[in-house]
Amino acid sequence: MTAMISLQTAEIDPDVVKPGWIALLIVLALAVATFLLWRNMGKQLKRIDVDRDGADDPAPSGGPASPDDSQSPAGGAEPKTSEATPKTPDRTSSETP
Repeated sequence: MTAMISLQTAEIDPDVVKPGWIALLIVLALAVATFLLWRNMGKQLKRIDVDRDGADDPAPSGGPASPDDSQSPAGGAEPKTSEATPKTPDRTSSETP
Protein backbone atom coordinates (compact mmCIF):
# COMPACT_ATOMS: atom_id res chain seq x y z
CA MET A 1 0.00 0.00 0.00
CA THR A 2 2.87 2.36 0.74
CA ALA A 3 4.33 1.74 -2.73
CA MET A 4 1.07 2.88 -4.33
CA ILE A 5 1.00 6.02 -2.25
CA SER A 6 4.62 6.83 -3.06
CA LEU A 7 3.92 6.42 -6.80
CA GLN A 8 0.97 8.79 -6.63
CA THR A 9 2.85 11.47 -4.74
CA ALA A 10 6.06 11.25 -6.79
CA GLU A 11 6.47 14.00 -9.33
CA ILE A 12 7.39 13.06 -12.88
CA ASP A 13 10.31 14.99 -14.33
CA PRO A 14 9.46 15.91 -17.96
CA ASP A 15 13.18 15.88 -18.82
CA VAL A 16 13.46 12.19 -17.88
CA VAL A 17 10.24 10.80 -19.38
CA LYS A 18 10.20 11.09 -23.18
CA PRO A 19 8.41 9.19 -25.95
CA GLY A 20 11.70 7.88 -27.34
CA TRP A 21 12.95 6.78 -30.72
CA ILE A 22 11.44 3.31 -30.46
CA ALA A 23 7.90 4.69 -30.35
CA LEU A 24 8.64 6.90 -33.36
CA LEU A 25 9.98 3.91 -35.32
CA ILE A 26 6.89 1.85 -34.45
CA VAL A 27 4.55 4.62 -35.64
CA LEU A 28 6.54 5.05 -38.87
CA ALA A 29 6.54 1.28 -39.51
CA LEU A 30 2.76 1.18 -39.04
CA ALA A 31 2.33 4.11 -41.44
CA VAL A 32 4.49 2.41 -44.11
CA ALA A 33 2.65 -0.91 -43.69
CA THR A 34 -0.71 0.86 -43.99
CA PHE A 35 0.38 2.66 -47.15
CA LEU A 36 1.67 -0.55 -48.77
CA LEU A 37 -1.51 -2.46 -47.91
CA TRP A 38 -3.65 0.37 -49.26
CA ARG A 39 -1.70 0.44 -52.53
CA ASN A 40 -1.91 -3.34 -52.92
CA MET A 41 -5.66 -3.28 -52.27
CA GLY A 42 -6.06 -0.72 -55.07
CA LYS A 43 -4.18 -2.99 -57.47
CA GLN A 44 -6.32 -5.99 -56.49
CA LEU A 45 -9.55 -4.05 -56.96
CA LYS A 46 -8.45 -2.94 -60.44
CA ARG A 47 -7.89 -6.58 -61.42
CA ILE A 48 -11.53 -7.53 -60.74
CA ASP A 49 -13.47 -8.05 -63.97
CA VAL A 50 -16.95 -6.59 -63.53
CA ASP A 51 -19.63 -6.99 -66.21
CA ARG A 52 -21.95 -4.06 -65.57
CA ASP A 53 -24.50 -5.05 -68.27
CA GLY A 54 -25.09 -8.65 -67.17
CA ALA A 55 -24.79 -8.20 -63.42
CA ASP A 56 -28.11 -9.98 -62.75
CA ASP A 57 -27.39 -12.93 -65.05
CA PRO A 58 -25.87 -16.10 -63.58
CA ALA A 59 -22.20 -16.68 -64.19
CA PRO A 60 -21.46 -18.84 -67.24
CA SER A 61 -20.23 -22.35 -66.58
CA GLY A 62 -17.71 -24.40 -68.51
CA GLY A 63 -20.24 -26.74 -70.14
CA PRO A 64 -23.72 -26.57 -71.62
CA ALA A 65 -26.66 -26.42 -69.26
CA SER A 66 -28.75 -29.56 -68.84
CA PRO A 67 -32.29 -29.88 -67.47
CA ASP A 68 -31.01 -32.10 -64.65
CA ASP A 69 -28.89 -29.24 -63.30
CA SER A 70 -31.82 -26.88 -62.82
CA GLN A 71 -33.85 -26.76 -59.66
CA SER A 72 -37.49 -27.75 -59.69
CA PRO A 73 -39.92 -24.84 -59.96
CA ALA A 74 -41.77 -25.99 -56.85
CA GLY A 75 -38.56 -25.85 -54.86
CA GLY A 76 -38.71 -29.48 -53.80
CA ALA A 77 -36.00 -30.55 -51.41
CA GLU A 78 -36.12 -34.25 -52.23
CA PRO A 79 -32.71 -35.81 -52.70
CA LYS A 80 -32.16 -37.23 -56.15
CA THR A 81 -31.02 -40.84 -56.37
CA SER A 82 -29.04 -42.16 -59.27
CA GLU A 83 -29.25 -45.64 -60.77
CA ALA A 84 -25.83 -46.47 -59.32
CA THR A 85 -27.06 -45.86 -55.76
CA PRO A 86 -28.42 -49.07 -54.25
CA LYS A 87 -31.79 -48.74 -52.60
CA THR A 88 -32.25 -50.31 -49.19
CA PRO A 89 -35.44 -52.31 -48.64
CA ASP A 90 -37.90 -51.00 -46.09
CA ARG A 91 -37.89 -52.99 -42.88
CA THR A 92 -41.12 -53.93 -41.24
CA SER A 93 -41.64 -54.89 -37.64
CA SER A 94 -41.93 -58.61 -38.54
CA GLU A 95 -38.43 -58.68 -40.04
CA THR A 96 -36.60 -57.51 -36.92
CA PRO A 97 -34.35 -60.24 -35.47
